[in-house]
Amino acid sequence: MKEFCRKRWFLLLLVGSIALAAWIPRSLQPVVGMLEPKVIVSVALFLMAWCLESRDLRNALLHPWPALWGVVISYGLLPALAWMAGFLLQVADFRIGLLMIAGVPCTLASAVLWTRMARGNEASALLVTLLTTGTSWLATTGWLMVGAGRQVDFDVGSLMWGLFLVLVFPVGAGQLLQMITPLRQFAKRHKTGLGVVSQILVLSIIFKAAVEMFDKLESGTVSVATLSIVAVASACLAIHLLGLTFGFWSSRALRFDRPNQIAVAIACSQKSLPVALFLYQTYSEYYPLAVIPLAIYHVGQLIVDTIIAERLADAGRPKLAMPDEAQVLT
Repeated sequence: MKEFCRKRWFLLLLVGSIALAAWIPRSLQPVVGMLEPKVIVSVALFLMAWCLESRDLRNALLHPWPALWGVVISYGLLPALAWMAGFLLQVADFRIGLLMIAGVPCTLASAVLWTRMARGNEASALLVTLLTTGTSWLATTGWLMVGAGRQVDFDVGSLMWGLFLVLVFPVGAGQLLQMITPLRQFAKRHKTGLGVVSQILVLSIIFKAAVEMFDKLESGTVSVATLSIVAVASACLAIHLLGLTFGFWSSRALRFDRPNQIAVAIACSQKSLPVALFLYQTYSEYYPLAVIPLAIYHVGQLIVDTIIAERLADAGRPKLAMPDEAQVLT
């Protein structure tokens, strides 16, 4: 039992936090109201970049094809699947929310963490994050115009500056610390602990989305049939798994090495909840229940990817080597 809890602590906390959000969402609103996704993601990215060896990121930039392929899948296949799946959903809010979460950039934190967990190339996963986030003002808006029929009014300059502060600046700061020998060695010694902190930060964002989702359902101002929720949950899971599977096997067909196959699969299929929540603020007046697919997709991707990452890590270990269980949390 102790070993199970040690290896599944994140999933246990995830399930517990969602259960708490479902139990008393209204009471938790003041608490989650203090959580700022941009700040949380910035700190998580800083910690991950601090642990990432600079030479690994340089290698990813010198060999960017896996990351570029991940961008193509993330902004091509997944939004297209969401758009087609929308025709099967009866609730307009769910159609918009599904397209919204599928059309946002790669998740800003968990893609690197879960790639690391699976023994993939985390530098390539981080590069997918950089590329998809840097182009989200165009790609995400385009898909929403196709699916929603209403253009999101982006201030491009403000958006790009915000992306710089949330993404580029933390990564740059973390890599600068890699240049200072004592700090680089500190990050190397405490890589597991810093990874755990990053995962807890990711969990706090999920908790915020879950509270907002259950609060809307409990308030009674909007209602939806259970069958419709099951349908959109199934669509979220199917889109994620199809993207992950296609990313892995297409990368193998393109002769990328195994670490890059894993990085492409995870990064192209994981989507950013903070960016989706930002977009949701624009659409909440018209589609208040659109937050439900956002929360379901993100929670689902973390649950299934935790299991998949562990299987990939086990499959990649040498046959005669003793399993390094500490890697599960790094």
